[in-house]
Amino acid sequence: MARMTGKDPGDRPRLAQPPSARYATSEGGTDSGAPTGSALRGPLIRAIAAAILGGAALVLVGAVFASTFGLLFVGGAMGAAIGLVLARACVPDAGTGLAVARGRVSRLAMGLALGAVAVADVAIWLYGRAEGGTLGLFDYLWTAFGPFVPGVALAALGGAAWGAGAGPIQR
Repeated sequence: MARMTGKDPGDRPRLAQPPSARYATSEGGTDSGAPTGSALRGPLIRAIAAAILGGAALVLVGAVFASTFGLLFVGGAMGAAIGLVLARACVPDAGTGLAVARGRVSRLAMGLALGAVAVADVAIWLYGRAEGGTLGLFDYLWTAFGPFVPGVALAALGGAAWGAGAGPIQR
């Protein structure tokens, strides 16, 4: 145990710079080493990829397999994946950009999930028309899937809201 002899007991070793110096602006007017952009770009690209994959899975189950079994699960899982991946924008690492508000991320995730479900519904209808169907979009979807159409949308919205609030899943 080392003793501090000849010094005042209240003296403490001094830092070369105060801790607040990392927040000071440089003479050029920009923050040195501080993130300048938004942290949304990377997570948004990954969330769009999750939306595309989830929409393709909805088309596979609803059009190719012509089944309602699994539609709600796929819609909810797609929404959750979008929300969890997009939530990464709320807690950026150093140098990745400025954090995005959790509410904004949640609304963006829900909009992206709802958009993916809408595009998947149109793709399912187009697939049905290519097989010889003659009904309009809403008539076909309601006749073929009934309450599963709004159910999938609600599952995707709920999954996205949960994922955006519970995330992020990435480091």
